[in-house]
Amino acid sequence: MRRASALLAVFAALVTACGGKNPSSPSAADSATINGAIVAPGQSSSNSSGAGGGIPGLAVSVNGTDVRATVDGFGRFTLRGVPPGDAELSFNSPSFNGSLGVPAVQANETISLVVSLGDSQVVVESQARTTGSQEQLEGRVEALPPETAALRLVVGGRTVATDSATVFTTHGGPATFTDLEVGQRVHVKGQASGPVLLASSVNIQNTNTDLQIPINGIVSGFTGGLLSFQFTIDGRLIKGDTNTEFFGGSSFADLANGVRAEVKGEQRNNFVYALRIHVNVADDDDDDTGNDESASIEGILNAIGGGVPSLVLDVGGTVVRTNTSTEVQRRGDVQPLTVLQLGMTLHVVGDRQADSSILARKLQIKGDAVGKLFEIEGSMGGVKGSCPTLSFGVNGFDIVTDGGTSFSPACSQLKSGNKVKVNGVVQAGSTVKATSVVRQ
Repeated sequence: MRRASALLAVFAALVTACGGKNPSSPSAADSATINGAIVAPGQSSSNSSGAGGGIPGLAVSVNGTDVRATVDGFGRFTLRGVPPGDAELSFNSPSFNGSLGVPAVQANETISLVVSLGDSQVVVESQARTTGSQEQLEGRVEALPPETAALRLVVGGRTVATDSATVFTTHGGPATFTDLEVGQRVHVKGQASGPVLLASSVNIQNTNTDLQIPINGIVSGFTGGLLSFQFTIDGRLIKGDTNTEFFGGSSFADLANGVRAEVKGEQRNNFVYALRIHVNVADDDDDDTGNDESASIEGILNAIGGGVPSLVLDVGGTVVRTNTSTEVQRRGDVQPLTVLQLGMTLHVVGDRQADSSILARKLQIKGDAVGKLFEIEGSMGGVKGSCPTLSFGVNGFDIVTDGGTSFSPACSQLKSGNKVKVNGVVQAGSTVKATSVVRQ
């Protein structure tokens, strides 16, 4: 996530570029402005534009208002006249529908969002919020000393400076600068000093540092050999070595400037380490995955045999096999193979074998069977109702709760924009009745 330019500087340019896109909702003294940039998954700043240009007719609106903007060819939009309070943004086009909660919008606030779009989900990669001289910044830690100066870190492409007066917290308790790790998600409050944010407080929101980062794009700046190599995709520095796995029939010899590569990696100090790489030399864009797959089917999961990771599945009458390289996704959310259940509708992408079976590289859960267990993680959006009876969306799924749902923390402390893990049971109409809701 490598970008050195400041988010607010970038979004100042966005305001200029996107001004006047919402003439029906002019700015008011007591309203807020939300700037947005749509990027590739895992990219926390908007230096590389154009990701949003891949969805024709995409528009963003604020639910319950007439505030609306069209996403331009660079993946940018500006919403003016957003009323204070919890807001829910809807992203809609003929081929995409998703929502995103933006909690506690303040009067005269400017919110700069960097988001990525998955299968009916909108993910906040980073955000900056400014009210008067006060700023807030949320995103993953991308760099720490010695890659940065002492007591400094990089969050969402922005350099954050701390000192003895900065208050560090995690899970409601005290923390210190030494508790920071690359990959953690943090929330920073402070004041700007040029391109640097002087932090008054840093809250470590999530200590999980091993979340895989999906990167898909054109390789540039390729150097090195099999023992140690590096390249960039959309300005992001990626490094690999002999432990990097090449899958889908590709190999290190296929890596070159100008080819398209799909990378699964982990955030390291100022670069992404490539765990797995698929190089698509042909890149004919015949399917919606961006890769030249040899086989792609969709159907009902009728049978499950074998054991993890070597499962044997019957998907719509086709034998599908899995291995350690198979990735399971539910609307962009990576899942373990153990989540597979009979009755699911699966979209399978992989390689056709000599016996006509498919060795799956990706299994996308397109639909869950009624009455089956369900698990999802993401941001709550459009929270309605009174505790414990709530309804809200997570990554495009409609979730409902009742007196039998366990909440952590208490139900009354949950609101739109919170990141949660939901376990439940699929109901008719694809609604999920939650058995538990846990804030992450």
